[in-house]
Amino acid sequence: MLVRANTGNACITYRFEGGQSAWTIDKSVGQGGFNHKGDVQTIQRLLNLIEVSDGGPMPPLAEDGLVGPKTIGAIRGFQQFHHTGSDGRVDPNGPTLKKMNEVPKNRLAQQNASRLARTAQAMPDLVAMARKAQRTAEAAMDFLRLGIGSSKRAHELADLHFAFGRQAQGATIAELAFIRTTFVRAAGVLVSRASPLTGGNPFGVSIYTIDPLGRDWMAYSPMQLGDDNRDIPEVHSGHVYLCNRLDAGVVPDLFTHILFHELIHFVDDESKEHRIVDHGYREKAMKLPHSLRMHNSDNYALFASHIHFGRDRLIASQPSLRPHIPANL
Repeated sequence: MLVRANTGNACITYRFEGGQSAWTIDKSVGQGGFNHKGDVQTIQRLLNLIEVSDGGPMPPLAEDGLVGPKTIGAIRGFQQFHHTGSDGRVDPNGPTLKKMNEVPKNRLAQQNASRLARTAQAMPDLVAMARKAQRTAEAAMDFLRLGIGSSKRAHELADLHFAFGRQAQGATIAELAFIRTTFVRAAGVLVSRASPLTGGNPFGVSIYTIDPLGRDWMAYSPMQLGDDNRDIPEVHSGHVYLCNRLDAGVVPDLFTHILFHELIHFVDDESKEHRIVDHGYREKAMKLPHSLRMHNSDNYALFASHIHFGRDRLIASQPSLRPHIPANL
């Protein structure tokens, strides 16, 4: 299954080849292990989630992906506490990793509840972002069609984030209509109400859920392609999955921006001509050519964040954007 993943520094496409509803590693970690950085960080994070009274480390380990005496000692101490071995190594699918996934469930549940609570608090901003972005795209279209002066700023904002340049006016209007439709879809998903027949609501805040696999990302959105024969039943295109890195000091406006970025993936048309993928993030998104911006999720999210939060708050949450957002906008 292919997913679009937000790592915090870049956007990547990742293929899940199978797995289980637990934190996993690809290669062994610890004494005599392969010690790939991502795997080491996974084990360090798992150990830090475990209370000292349950065999966790004190002080907590640095989550730097580097194996040294402290990490190996923490692994060995956990093994001896739970009688899963004493070799100071964690193997994929081995008894030590299985126990590491079992022990910190209460603490993980608390973290997950906090992450979902932040998401619920962000919902009014997300709805406002979608609606404001939709109206701004419509106003930009009006400016091109009618020359309405009050809509000039809307066109300038759209041009800043999507770089229409000197192309034919008709082409720009058509592309603004596509942008508008994308935000209409986003708003529709966010404000969807419960079904009178089933009482359920597949959308709204419920599209956001906790990543069951412990990936070291901010969030990810699975593609519909491959849903029917997915290897991991818990992960499918009906959700945006929120990962543990969102808990690591992500300021509220950036947190909301990331949720919106993934929402654009959630609502995009996955046909080849209309797919919205990841070509660049933050300042890299603002350097892309027009053709790529039209199909880059962060350009849509930046456009909506800029309109809703304003220049100062956008730059405060993502400082690398400062050179790319004019003071008059």
